[in-house]
Amino acid sequence: MSKQNPDPFYEWLDHEGIRDLVKRAGELETGERMVLVKGLVPGLVTESGLAEFESFVDELRREARRFEEARTHPGEGNDSRRVPGEALGGPTPTGHLHLPEHRDTQRPGGRDAERQRESQLWASREEGRGSRA
Repeated sequence: MSKQNPDPFYEWLDHEGIRDLVKRAGELETGERMVLVKGLVPGLVTESGLAEFESFVDELRREARRFEEARTHPGEGNDSRRVPGEALGGPTPTGHLHLPEHRDTQRPGGRDAERQRESQLWASREEGRGSRA
């Protein structure tokens, strides 16, 4: 991550704690991991709402397709990919927030320019939260 332009969508996360949970979950059998994911659904829907959860499921579906495309076409790079990268933006303490555009390794200004756009989105989110208080 760039120190000049940190990504606010990821800097608030407990990275070590999440890595530990993912590692521990990875030690489970495939079916057990599926049950674990299903067990998270009620809380996610309750806390974020059905529309937000469905948007998240769409994001997971795209991520799975992108991974499968990369796995089945090793060494071909991003230029040959048909599945778009993840949407700009990301997780928030209460769900997720995205811009209607995807990560693009060929974008002028690269990832730093994308982080600037994400920082603006995060700031507008924070301003919106402040106006409701």
